[in-house]
Amino acid sequence: MADEPDHSDEAPTVGRREVLGTIGFWSATLTAGALLGGPSARFALGNSLEQDPEHWVPIGPPDKLTRDDFTRIVYEFRTKDAWREVAKEGLIYARAGTGGEVIALSAVCTHLGCNVRWRREQSRFACPCHAGFYDEQGNVISGPPPRPLRRLETRLKDGVIEVHI
Repeated sequence: MADEPDHSDEAPTVGRREVLGTIGFWSATLTAGALLGGPSARFALGNSLEQDPEHWVPIGPPDKLTRDDFTRIVYEFRTKDAWREVAKEGLIYARAGTGGEVIALSAVCTHLGCNVRWRREQSRFACPCHAGFYDEQGNVISGPPPRPLRRLETRLKDGVIEVHI
C-alpha cells in the first residue's frame, strides 16, 4: 500500500456550497424573525405607547362648593381600554379657594391607593387603612404616605367646574 499524505495539520476548507447554504439559512431565519417579530411585539405592547386622552370631568356649578368645607364628589367617565369601552370612576374632594379658584384633590392615598376621608372636625384627610393623615392642602402630616395627595387641575367651562383627571 502506498503511503497517503497526512493532512491533519492543514486547516479545514469550507466549500462554496457550504458558505452559500449557511448564508441562505441565516437570511431566511432573520427574515422570518423580522416578519413574525414585528406584529408579535406590537401585539405584546398593545396601546401602552399611545398617550392616554385627556379627561375633563364636570363636577358641578361653582356655587356647589364652599370655602369652609370639602365636597365629596364621585365622578365617572367612559374610556377605551384596548378594544373595549369601560367605565372609570373615582373620588375627589373639592372646595372653593380664597381667590375664587377651586381646590380639587384626588382621594387616592399615595401609600397603597386607599380612598382617604375628609374629617371636617379635625381639618384633615385620613386614610382608614394605615393611619396616614394629610392637611387641607393634601400635604402629608403623618403616617406612611410617601407623597402628598395629587392636586387636580380645574377650569370653568360654560358655568360648570371641570376637573382634569
